[in-house]
Amino acid sequence: MGNAAPAVLVCVVPAVLAFTSLRSSVNSYAGPYNIVFKETAQCPAGTVGPGGVVANVTGNIHHSRTIKASVFDGALLVMRDVGVGDLGVKVAVAKWDSVAGWKENFVRMDGGEYCNVLVTIGREAASEVSRHNPKFPKSCPIPKGTYIFNNLSFDFLQRWEHFPVFPYGRFRGDMLLYDMKSKQNIVGCFRGVSDIVPRMKKS
Repeated sequence: MGNAAPAVLVCVVPAVLAFTSLRSSVNSYAGPYNIVFKETAQCPAGTVGPGGVVANVTGNIHHSRTIKASVFDGALLVMRDVGVGDLGVKVAVAKWDSVAGWKENFVRMDGGEYCNVLVTIGREAASEVSRHNPKFPKSCPIPKGTYIFNNLSFDFLQRWEHFPVFPYGRFRGDMLLYDMKSKQNIVGCFRGVSDIVPRMKKS
């Protein structure tokens, strides 16, 4: 799949679900769900300002027959130390429509300061990432360096219980990192596509 961002996406999906829930009533949700990761990719050219990149991820997603889940093999390169107050997080979600294609702006939210997101709604995700590479911290600061991941599973997201129901369909989520001082300069962007499918009862 070429360049990918699943290590960061693991932290993003709970945020996307949390932010999306703020816009929709529980009555409009389809029901219990599983998350099936379909692809990851770089954001469109020009999204990140020239010379502003803070982090980059390379690797690929594949299905593990052993644990029956999608897993990631690759590396996260953090190009400068990230501390409290350095970065903010924005989430942009598009929803796929079989007739009209991608419907942009299904959700657009500013999640606030990155380190706070990491230790609140992203806490479980950060713990899972750190479990696969103990050098990757569960909270800020995040030292610059290269973090290698092997068989980083997305299966734990199926146990995420903050939002027991969610609309079914295909969603494309972008996580945008911006400089807290300028509020404008985008210094990182990670994109992933997932299917939200009905959760089947175990027999």
